[in-house]
Amino acid sequence: KMNYADMVDLHKKSGAACTISVLEVTMEEATRFGIMNVDENDRIYEFEEKPANPRSNLASMGIYIVNWDILIKYLIEDEADPNSENDFGNNIIPNLLRDGRKMYAYHFNGYWKDVGTIESYWQANMELIKTIPEFNFYDKFWKIYTNMEKQPAQYVAKGAKVKQSIASEGCEIYGEVYSSVLGP
Repeated sequence: KMNYADMVDLHKKSGAACTISVLEVTMEEATRFGIMNVDENDRIYEFEEKPANPRSNLASMGIYIVNWDILIKYLIEDEADPNSENDFGNNIIPNLLRDGRKMYAYHFNGYWKDVGTIESYWQANMELIKTIPEFNFYDKFWKIYTNMEKQPAQYVAKGAKVKQSIASEGCEIYGEVYSSVLGP
């Protein structure tokens, strides 16, 4: 849950070429992320992609604001480079830093979950079935808009049991379901 307007404001006020949202993680977790090393003004001076020995715990959330003219220039250059992996973290960010572009970190302190591994994806889903989850699907002031395929309503057969679970449209439940997140 991020209000991007705050990040855009920081980007404009700083005169940055690129602003990257970051979240503090534990040093153990930092090895799984792109890590930003920043100065006292949050200007990024170094980027480490999944470092074995991180020097910071500011993990990239994968949310970027880049000035259009700069973005298109670097994307074109990247596409023309036969040695490029065509990856934002491995190529574009290091190239922006190499060229001395102003880059700033936007510190986010709200709800965000990494779902880049099977374990983290599973944990994020299990958090949704808590009695009062940190991420509230029913928040009246932060509605979720999605374009899902229309499915029939959930069907729970006679004798079926569902406990502490979420079942989306299209699910058919004939047995027992506990502590689960179900989709069609």
